Amino acid sequence: MRIMVDESGRKIFFDPKKNKKDMHTYLGIIRRSDIIRAKNGRTIKSHTGKKLKVFDADFRDRLKHLKRGPQIITPKDAGVISAYTGIGPGSRVVEAGAGSGAFTSYLANLVRPSGKVYSYERDERFYKLAKDNLSTMDLSKYVALKKGDVYEKIAQKNADLVFLDLPEPWNAIKNAEKALKPGGYFVCYLPTMNQIIRLIKALEKTNFEVFKVANIHEEIWQARCDALRPVTHDFRHTAFLVFSRLF
Repeated sequence: MRIMVDESGRKIFFDPKKNKKDMHTYLGIIRRSDIIRAKNGRTIKSHTGKKLKVFDADFRDRLKHLKRGPQIITPKDAGVISAYTGIGPGSRVVEAGAGSGAFTSYLANLVRPSGKVYSYERDERFYKLAKDNLSTMDLSKYVALKKGDVYEKIAQKNADLVFLDLPEPWNAIKNAEKALKPGGYFVCYLPTMNQIIRLIKALEKTNFEVFKVANIHEEIWQARCDALRPVTHDFRHTAFLVFSRLF
């Protein structure tokens, strides 16, 4: 994916996998070959002579342009999950459900080049959506996307992290324990307190130690010198995070 920026700062996104023809824009026609061949930061012109700088899209750019399905796990939560579990290059991660594949992409970007994400999704619609989005992110080779139900079985062993974004994670505790390495992490993403209570009660009967329950708040401000203030429609609560570790 590439980004073109016109002289006013307006951005145009271009995905060569999906756009097979020249682009017809408000600046005129931009040749596909010019976009693809331009080196990062170089300037090209439309057929009307309008100038645009071309840049390589990074992870955040690609993530913003994924097709949406279920509610995604936001960066504020994703960052805390990675920080408290130490996931990085070479890590083995089991995830369910994949949903749109946004958090799957985040995990894959962390564990590459030598790690792997094993992502489960039982809904056929979301399975196909996640597969398409992982291709858009160029991260498919770091993910084994599986159509399955972790309530029934997790095939992997010696995982560093099992992460569940499911309504009844207590039904997968035994399978998560079998999948994790000693000292591995089990993290659940839950929208309500009732779910947290039920999960903790179930974990207390196992070898998992719950060490953190968190509700991460992020206040976003609009970056304008003439009106520096919190964003009006700032959505705070997404879900609770329950962190536990296998001892």
